[in-house]
Amino acid sequence: MSTSRIQLRAALAATAVIGLLGLAGCGSEPAPSAGSPSAAPSSSAPSSAPSSEPPATPTPTPAPSEVPITATPTPNLDWGGPLAPGAFGRIKADGNVRSLVQQGWMTRDTAREEICEGKHWKWADQVGDGVDVIYDQQGEIASFGMSKPVLETARGVTIGDSLMVLKDIYGTGAQQTNDYGQTTWVVKDGDRWIGFLLSGNTRDAKIEFIEVSVGSQPGLLRDGC
Repeated sequence: MSTSRIQLRAALAATAVIGLLGLAGCGSEPAPSAGSPSAAPSSSAPSSAPSSEPPATPTPTPAPSEVPITATPTPNLDWGGPLAPGAFGRIKADGNVRSLVQQGWMTRDTAREEICEGKHWKWADQVGDGVDVIYDQQGEIASFGMSKPVLETARGVTIGDSLMVLKDIYGTGAQQTNDYGQTTWVVKDGDRWIGFLLSGNTRDAKIEFIEVSVGSQPGLLRDGC
């Protein structure tokens, strides 16, 4: 066999191999890369099925006006009338102080009991200061006192008014002095009394203290215990 035939067969064989490789390339495409748009992500986790139960209804928060008020309101204590002989309004200055404690008008005076012997009482806090009570060891009331214009008489007289006003309203003849020599003005209505302690004996002297009592004239005096 000549050299030219051998070379021709080798060339034909090489051409056949190249053709087979070309056919193989036309029949397949490269796999998409991870960043390719055609690459679909896969997940091995199963999708959760929708719940058949309705969602829980949240508890509404009440508006401020709906919040219940737990504080106990202060009792409404009404004097029920003007300052009068023997009484602060409808509260008569006799009987036992414990009855007024039960009605809410008075309470135990624990501060006074720390410095004074025995049991003591005072007007309730909601009544305010400027009023006091005198009683014996058994709690029997002797009188009520007033040092601030908490109440006024039916004729409008109260703490701060003058001796001239007292004379104009109640007339003359009621001016006296107490055991300390201070000027007083005392008015009696049956067995009930109302007394006024003044800063002096001139017409413009002011009322500084008022005391009401039943059965005996008020002394218009106040000492420590």
